[in-house]
Amino acid sequence: MRKPLARKSTAKIRTGCAVVASSMIVLGLLVAAPAVADTGTESPLAAVVEATPETANDAAQVVTRTTGENAIDATVSDVRIVVPTDPTDDISLETEGGAFSVLLPFSEEADDASVEKRGVVSYDNNNGSVSVPVVTNDGSLQINTVIANPTAPTRYGYELTIPDGGQIVPAGEAFFVVNADGEPVTVINPPWAKDARGAQIPTRYELSGTTLTQVVDLSAVSAFPVVADPQFAWYGPMPSVKLARAETKTATTLTGMATVCGWVARYTSYVGGALCAANAGSIIYNAQRIYFTEKRCAQLLIAPGVIGTVGYSGGYCK
Repeated sequence: MRKPLARKSTAKIRTGCAVVASSMIVLGLLVAAPAVADTGTESPLAAVVEATPETANDAAQVVTRTTGENAIDATVSDVRIVVPTDPTDDISLETEGGAFSVLLPFSEEADDASVEKRGVVSYDNNNGSVSVPVVTNDGSLQINTVIANPTAPTRYGYELTIPDGGQIVPAGEAFFVVNADGEPVTVINPPWAKDARGAQIPTRYELSGTTLTQVVDLSAVSAFPVVADPQFAWYGPMPSVKLARAETKTATTLTGMATVCGWVARYTSYVGGALCAANAGSIIYNAQRIYFTEKRCAQLLIAPGVIGTVGYSGGYCK
């Protein structure tokens, strides 16, 4: 029943796993009651608002319903986002870079969508967790997972459908989804998780094929619910820096990164050498693979707070 958007052909690779967590919900003018520590919360929206009050008001004021095929079908900041009522259908997004989709966690066991607010729905996974997708005003999607108690799952895996020929590119703790031409389709921001008192909870991503799993460590949590998330963000056309073969070789060593970061600072006003330096380890790792194994050239993709590295051939690659 999964229906990815039809803008481009897509290759769907399924690997099992559960599905991840997320953040970004809408409050509007409401003031949510605080989440209940230790025993969970009756309201998944209240839990998300408590965890991320700075983003709560950013939910898009789009039509949101529980009848029909889709709970949300809207274009926000030039991104089309479709959120189904049936959790076994994918959430679909279409940006300038292409179309991709996300399968929710525990979709086979989850209830159909409930409306929390405009731009926000929830799916009860019936296992101590609730998935709460939020469409935000900048065209991003955050899929919050509200974890009610210590017996709930600790692994939440997103199964992604990416454009034909595309790839998921590690960038530190974040990821870029790119199309066959190396153009960004979306940025998956670094993971986070918080307990009911606002304390940061250890969490990480694991990537296997096209399944991105968020692992949340509940072992030391004393105040439930925990809220965790991945965010699929769209920042519009993103600047990039293409390196020639010799320049790519320079990027394969720590000493060469000073030169590379100088190029980044010179050729893009979006981010300077400091951001490049912060992502040096990821750039070196990917540049080594691209230069020595793939025999291609590196292209640096730049988004707020992160730089991703993809390989390319032809053109400047000589």
